[in-house]
Amino acid sequence: MKFYEDSNSVERYRFRRIFHKKNLVKAILLLLAAALLAGYLYENYEAKQHLDAYSGNTITVNQVTYNYQVVGSGDYTVIVDGAAGESDLSRQKLVEAFDGKARLFFYDRPGYGGTKGDYKTPKEVAEDLHFIFRRFGWKMEFILMGEEYGSLVMQEYLHLYPDEVLGAVFLNPMGEALGSEEMARYEGIHTASFPSKEGLGLFGIPRALQNAGILDFFDHVDLPEEEKNMYANLRLSKDFMAALKTEYQYMTAGEPLPVKSMLLQDKPFALVTTKLSEERYSQDKYLSYSSDASVFYVQDSVRDILLERPKDVAPVLYTVVDKVIRSGYKK
Repeated sequence: MKFYEDSNSVERYRFRRIFHKKNLVKAILLLLAAALLAGYLYENYEAKQHLDAYSGNTITVNQVTYNYQVVGSGDYTVIVDGAAGESDLSRQKLVEAFDGKARLFFYDRPGYGGTKGDYKTPKEVAEDLHFIFRRFGWKMEFILMGEEYGSLVMQEYLHLYPDEVLGAVFLNPMGEALGSEEMARYEGIHTASFPSKEGLGLFGIPRALQNAGILDFFDHVDLPEEEKNMYANLRLSKDFMAALKTEYQYMTAGEPLPVKSMLLQDKPFALVTTKLSEERYSQDKYLSYSSDASVFYVQDSVRDILLERPKDVAPVLYTVVDKVIRSGYKK
């Protein structure tokens, strides 16, 4: 009888132990699921907050609703087209640094900021911009300013509508190097951390680590804390990263966009680059656009010229605008 009772006690103990283990596993799984759900909701909320921070107006052209801003005043319009991953931060810095007599036109390419619609090639975007300006009823005379990927859009605009271009500033242009091994290396450097950011980013882990100061995914960016926070949160957003990666892939796989010599004739052209980039991406060829071409060098360590060097870039733009104004007085 005692043996029977001992056996029952052992069985009951084993049952309770298994029951507790199962409950513990369930509790852990539920906590993990809750944590992932909380991370997912946190990520989507924070991403929306930062992506929706772009202010401006909208206009729909060819199935894309473009977000745009016009800042400043003057008789001439500068179309500003930034690098892959450009943020409102670089625009603000340019506006603060530039005091020329011209208005600045900013817009978001598909996938960025307030622009809604599928990806378009640089040529397609240039065509859309031309249509937008006609819709505005603007005088079709522009000064172009394009950096990196944005230089592709501006280069296409110049090739499509040369009579509308009064001058240009290209920052670290990439057209001549599209599809090259150097371009593939450029993409690799800029997207090396994407797999971990994209996977863990679904649940807000990189963003939480960044905002908590545990890890800094952008330690190469020298910005004040508040601006660095804005920059980092934009670049950790899923939609922003997808657009960024698509543009880098285009630069790696696209066909070269050769310079058409003397297309600007004697209109002012300025190249802003580094000695290293000029050699790697055949950027000296851009000087053949005009008989009035000049080059301005920044340090080789600079990665995002417009973002990091607005006080150096703004005077170059001012010089080009001033030449355009003076040439207008001569007519």
